[in-house]
Amino acid sequence: MNQVIKDKYVPQQLLYFIAGRRCCQQFPCTFRTTEHDVFVSCSRALGLRSQIVHHNGQNSVKVFKQACRHYLEEPKILTLTSAAILNLFTFLSRSNSLGKDELDMLMGAEICLAIMPKMYVPLPAIRPPNPRFQTEAQRNFLNSFPGYRLSTEILLPMYVHRVVVFNADLSWDKSVFLPLLILDDCGSKKTNTKIICIERESIVAIHNGQRMADFIGEPLGETVGIQLPHFSVVSTTTHVIYSTAQHFLRSLTGNEKLQNISHVVVNDVHMHDPYTDILLSELREALNTSLNFRVVLLSQMEDVKKFTSFFGEGCVLNKQVMPQTGLRISYLDDIHSCIALAGIHKGPDIYKEIPEVFRTKSQRNEQMDKCLQAYEEQGTDAAIRPFLYAINYDLVPVNYRHSMNGKTAVLIASQLNNANHLRLLLFMGADPYIVDEQQQNAISLAASKGNNECIDALNNYSLHGYVVKNAKPDFVDYDLIIDIMYLLRTKPEFSPGNILIILPTYYHIVKLNYMLLSHCLTGNLQQLSIFLLHENMRNDYIDALVKARDDTVKVVLTTEIIESLPLKVSFKYQIDTACRLNLVYDSSNYGVEDRYEWVAKDCLARRELIFDTEAADAHCFRLISKEAFDGLAERTQPRLQTMQLDKICLAIKLLSPHKIISEYLSFTISPPPLINVHHAVQFLKKIDVLDESEDITWLGYRLHDIPIPCQLGRMLIFGILLQCLDPILTIVSSLLTADPLGIPFNEDIDRLWDRFTIFIQNRIKNERALLGDNQFSDHLIFVRLYQEWQSRCKNKIPPLYLTDEYDFVLNGLMEQLNFTRSEIVSSLRAAHLVHSRGQLSMINLNLMSGNWAVVKAALTGGMYPNICAVDVGKNCLKSAYSGNVHLHPNTVLRDFLEPFNTSALNFRTPWIICNKQKNHIIYATVVAPLAVALFSGPTKLRLSQICDGQATSNDRNVNIFIDEWIWMVMSKSIVELVMKARQYFFHMYYELLRHCNGHERWRRESASGTNYSLLVEALAKIFESEEFSAGFPKPPPINYEPCLNLPALYLLTVNSHFSWIQEIDESMAFFRKPQTFNSHFVERQFFLLYTEDSSEEFFSRSNGAYIDTVLGKFARPIESPNRHIFVILYSKNPDIMISVSRARTINGEFTLKEYFRNCIPVYEILEACISLNVNVPVFDGRLMSSLIDKRVGNLIMDLFAFRHHWIHKR
Repeated sequence: MNQVIKDKYVPQQLLYFIAGRRCCQQFPCTFRTTEHDVFVSCSRALGLRSQIVHHNGQNSVKVFKQACRHYLEEPKILTLTSAAILNLFTFLSRSNSLGKDELDMLMGAEICLAIMPKMYVPLPAIRPPNPRFQTEAQRNFLNSFPGYRLSTEILLPMYVHRVVVFNADLSWDKSVFLPLLILDDCGSKKTNTKIICIERESIVAIHNGQRMADFIGEPLGETVGIQLPHFSVVSTTTHVIYSTAQHFLRSLTGNEKLQNISHVVVNDVHMHDPYTDILLSELREALNTSLNFRVVLLSQMEDVKKFTSFFGEGCVLNKQVMPQTGLRISYLDDIHSCIALAGIHKGPDIYKEIPEVFRTKSQRNEQMDKCLQAYEEQGTDAAIRPFLYAINYDLVPVNYRHSMNGKTAVLIASQLNNANHLRLLLFMGADPYIVDEQQQNAISLAASKGNNECIDALNNYSLHGYVVKNAKPDFVDYDLIIDIMYLLRTKPEFSPGNILIILPTYYHIVKLNYMLLSHCLTGNLQQLSIFLLHENMRNDYIDALVKARDDTVKVVLTTEIIESLPLKVSFKYQIDTACRLNLVYDSSNYGVEDRYEWVAKDCLARRELIFDTEAADAHCFRLISKEAFDGLAERTQPRLQTMQLDKICLAIKLLSPHKIISEYLSFTISPPPLINVHHAVQFLKKIDVLDESEDITWLGYRLHDIPIPCQLGRMLIFGILLQCLDPILTIVSSLLTADPLGIPFNEDIDRLWDRFTIFIQNRIKNERALLGDNQFSDHLIFVRLYQEWQSRCKNKIPPLYLTDEYDFVLNGLMEQLNFTRSEIVSSLRAAHLVHSRGQLSMINLNLMSGNWAVVKAALTGGMYPNICAVDVGKNCLKSAYSGNVHLHPNTVLRDFLEPFNTSALNFRTPWIICNKQKNHIIYATVVAPLAVALFSGPTKLRLSQICDGQATSNDRNVNIFIDEWIWMVMSKSIVELVMKARQYFFHMYYELLRHCNGHERWRRESASGTNYSLLVEALAKIFESEEFSAGFPKPPPINYEPCLNLPALYLLTVNSHFSWIQEIDESMAFFRKPQTFNSHFVERQFFLLYTEDSSEEFFSRSNGAYIDTVLGKFARPIESPNRHIFVILYSKNPDIMISVSRARTINGEFTLKEYFRNCIPVYEILEACISLNVNVPVFDGRLMSSLIDKRVGNLIMDLFAFRHHWIHKR
């Protein structure tokens, strides 16, 4: 080495590294191995640590600062049990050796696009449409479009310009109106027509395509077709095709792009869907090659010049109108004032006075009590830090009350006159109005002690602050939404009208759905019909809303998809949470973060245009303060600039295989940050989706059509190879769906129960531990929870009664999870990774699904590189990408307020696979070291990655660098076994990916198939013995259940069952003619009915005649539209109430319609009756049925409707 480089260049580079923000850096392999000592010695002289790493056949030097937590200071030891060694030897002796040709294929597994099957989606030939005679109904339908009278003005620019931007609000129904207009015009002129209509979501494409086909009077597949991944209805006579940008880009992967197309109509370009932005780039490139077609962009934004500037040509048709001036908008402060003045009273009274004994039931309470007590005694910054740590890292509520004296931290800060701590706690969401056992709060204490600085801080809070759930977009205030609903439905100043509630996610929809149903069924809110709209719904949900009767108030719970759905439903009121969930890629942590954000002002302006233009008193309630609204961004940031780009990069390589991804993206209409592109490309190379030359691999080709992130798709491949697909499917689907057992924040809990936050969190934590069964795996919880739900739903009949909120939310989320599983399985079949028969049939791919050790091995291969290692010496977790990694309280790997060193003592191995949010590990599984050695890292390990240059004192051990971070040490004999097993496994890996579309190959017996089966059987035995040797207990059975019929459309069924439309239909069936009555003056009568059976047995055995015998003679004479009869079912030994039903006559038969089902001890209602001085009913079972006091009946209804699963579960 040149002396100048040795004395000056190397130290200078290391000094640059010290001055930078990186904690570690890998220096390029530009020096000979013998000269790496210069870097090592120079690093040691500067107080740095260094390590020689081996990656992709090259040696390099990685230098670490002292604070770096990536660095594995010592290799992790890998040993195998004698049983594992015996099984591996047995397998290798029974298997045929890989021949030279097979080895060449394994080592040269990179592919060129020339030998890949084309992913081209053929389109029918272009031809003129047949002229159509319009009926009177069709002419009336066309006249209903706001722009029909301007047809000539709209069509003319399409003949003059190749690019037309049509800007109008949602009421114009542009994505149906424009294609109809173009189709009729081309039919009259007999010009060739093929119109591609691009929608943002598949459900919108299906809905609009069906509507257009219905208008023409033909079934789908004739003039109008739909082309989606699992729903393609296109024929040679099709002239209008609805699709999504993501799917349509598949048709552009062939050599002949955009052939046989006359018009491309792209809807919602203003929302900057990532695939829409990519499609615009492809359209611009196609126009540059002088293709004769027209591009019509449909938008809803004020300034659309950016689109004509992007294409360099075109014109703008601007028909956007300003929002109506009659719309009244209320922000958070106005809403609170209005509700306070209205004096709204809503139940349930019976639960408001529950003794707070739940606060003192756990060790966690004792620890927090000690924190508050220490803070009260000392009052210093150091004294409050443990409490703040518990809030930030252990989900302790900031309003936690001491178990004995009821004091909160904000009250203590006010008492101590510590204004700095008081401001901090108020900023974190502390409530100064909470009183202690002496009926003192922070405000009264500060005033009594004359703490002027604290009084000023509290006065400022009272002017500008509310609790955190109202001030931040992270939490939805369900209680406030219910208050607004009471305001709209019970106060005469608000006339009846349809209500639109816009929520950030599907989970929020399901939770609010239950709250609305519980308030409706108890009679507090009436005359409502609830409908749901979201991105992953079936068309049945839209049809139910569109076809619903007009003589009912429709309450529509929706996500932001409402901005793309032109519904013929007029809305008079809108409750807008003004927030959304955005999946943001964090380049500093190399991970995706679920981030709740306020929407931009342009989004709120579009939502204003959804209102009924003829409603004079339309009202919008925005759950955001006016100050926060003023600070919102003017424009929504394009998702391409914030999202993880793995699937985008994959799509780009298939569209333009000879272009660099970063170059392609830099010319899009919303180019993402270069660092995000670089990270995405490097990540795809790491997981074998792209090779080192940035060309697509067989894995990338197979994953393109699977609608999940690439890493989860790779996990499915490992599930297929290890024959445990079903549990892997469940885990992947669960990771894409909200977690029903996620430990909630205090702000997530309803106002009625938030004082029991600690108790609720502890119960959920215990439930997670019970499902985890001491396996140190959060992923096992997903599998067991889904299988328990499966076992309850075998009869395919959704329960048409309510139990509690958790049960309802669980059913709703499982419906979504089951939908996601079905979509993934359909995608796997379309990609030829799952066959109907042979070795790749679902039965054969689940032979090992009951073996949890094998499932964990598949998780290890699929989750790579999200692997952490336990560093016992440093008492921390180390990760290749995150400097500081912590276990979130949600994971079963640690308990609340448990130090890491205590948790780590229970881990069976040092290796953990994980799913992270920022630097917090949300879900984790402890895995065997052998699984890491076999399935992590690149698919090919070179001999240079196995070395003895850093050997331990035992000369028989060698070091193996799986990648630049995973470092293991093992004996030479074990290395040979591991490398040979990897060679066999990844040989099958490439054979599956390359030849899975050859169905006959996988149906006949072959030597490779035999070796594959032997390998999987051997690996199963090996992992079982390794798990047992590591100390893992025997896992619970997780059996695969094929062909199971599961309930679909659960939420739609339940909402229809309890809707006011159903109430009207049933009333008309009984009274034979419409009855006019006001639901706010409905009288209720309650009967007690004794049974010796369970609820299930009672309703299965009881027929109409029996119900009529025991109740009919009492209930029939008093039944009327304004008098409802309810039956409370109870049993003895134990004394419990088990059901509440509505009794009524339908089609001449007296029937029971069950509302609620649960097991509630009788003593609860007896205690409530005594406290409220109400006559106590008799539950002795001597009378089959008896009439009870209305007040008691209402209390029992509240007991059932508002029961909390985790507080009242036995």
